[in-house]
Amino acid sequence: MKIFLPLYYKDFKCIAERCRHSCCVGWEIGVDMATIEKYESLPDREDIICHIKNGEITLCEDGRCPFLRGDGLCRIIAEHSEAYTSEICREHPRFYHRVGERIEGGIGASCEEAARIILSSDSYADFLSAEWCGEPAEETDFDTLSHRDTIYSLLRDSTLSYGKKLLKIREIYRLTEPIHAADEWNTVLLGLEYLHEQHRGLFRVGKTDGRAKNQTYFERFLAYLVLRHVSVAESYDNLRARLSFCLLLTSILESFVAERQPTFDELTDFVRIISEEIEYSEDNTASLIFEIECAL
Repeated sequence: MKIFLPLYYKDFKCIAERCRHSCCVGWEIGVDMATIEKYESLPDREDIICHIKNGEITLCEDGRCPFLRGDGLCRIIAEHSEAYTSEICREHPRFYHRVGERIEGGIGASCEEAARIILSSDSYADFLSAEWCGEPAEETDFDTLSHRDTIYSLLRDSTLSYGKKLLKIREIYRLTEPIHAADEWNTVLLGLEYLHEQHRGLFRVGKTDGRAKNQTYFERFLAYLVLRHVSVAESYDNLRARLSFCLLLTSILESFVAERQPTFDELTDFVRIISEEIEYSEDNTASLIFEIECAL
């Protein structure tokens, strides 16, 4: 079986010690049994396994992984090679899912380098293929590929402005009626769970100034969200809700740009924050999609 990946996937490589927001800080880090068995064979096994409890690495008081060195590099990789890291450490920020009859993957925007690549690439609709070495996932009944192709075709239509592209997408999927007014959405966003309390109140919708100047970034971010969230829709109604969720997250980015007029680095970091706080939180994602489904 083959796996299909957006063309920009091949450009990703962990920037390790150059990363300003290490995934080795503040995140739960699971350790699979195959990796624990590898640790059992190492001469320093006790010094490693003492930091693992109930299948997770016990983080330091400051939220850092105990294997993260002061220079930003991983002690496990430095002393034993990447093959001795857990599956989640080797794979992050990559993700995989089943779409119809095929496996697809991508890179998640919660990683700053992945976010930079996503916003810099216009190849989101072009896919490369490779051999899939993982377990074959169960085939899904609802095939979203044709719908995603429709959305991507509109996003890549150079004859349309960004605003008209969004309008056509909303018309096709009957999303023209607002689910909530901007103030109501802002209240909902304020009430989400946050990894970092300083991000509460940062997400707002309603402002669209700067669309023309930054439309390329909005389109690429929306295309990424569609790949990650619309592709796994279980039905047409669920697809509409997930697409509306993607449009909501993109509108958060639009409002941020309208209010801040950020540099590209600031824009990339805000995309990372949206991803980290919302789409990488199963609770927040499920809550927002449910809110939308109830209103559609």
